[in-house]
Amino acid sequence: MDFSALEVEFYEFLDTLPTDIALYHPHVVHFALVIPIIALLFQWSLLFSQNKSKPTASNILFFLGVLAIFAAFITGNAAAPDVKPTLSIDGQNLFDTHKQIGTYLVLGYLLLSILKLFSLIINKNGFKMLITLLMIVALGGLFYEVKTGHELVFSYGAGVEALVH
Repeated sequence: MDFSALEVEFYEFLDTLPTDIALYHPHVVHFALVIPIIALLFQWSLLFSQNKSKPTASNILFFLGVLAIFAAFITGNAAAPDVKPTLSIDGQNLFDTHKQIGTYLVLGYLLLSILKLFSLIINKNGFKMLITLLMIVALGGLFYEVKTGHELVFSYGAGVEALVH
């Protein structure tokens, strides 16, 4: 398996940690899905309400969701060297797709975070609608990522051997 220089440095850093963070990936991914869903529901209701507590809740949940997505990305990358070699060729191809989508999701949510911060400065309904639509699109990508991760685990047994031993 070929790794970039940045990935090699990342994996060397992980080896210095006192715990194997890859073991937390199955747990973190649940937060990475649920928190953005709840944030979207708050954001959606914000469009139709003047309640002052909803923007704060929506923003806090959104940024917590972004942190959870980043944590899922980091823990997933930590699991990559141990999981990918145990998969069939089809499983490895799906794994590469899963990793690539995860990278795009992290970058997309980072961009969405910047836009969300910008929306805090510009308090316009049109911009809030744009943010809400982008959150829906990003959540669609997140659902596809969950689907590929589910298929990796339940069809190809990704990560199951690491938990058994």
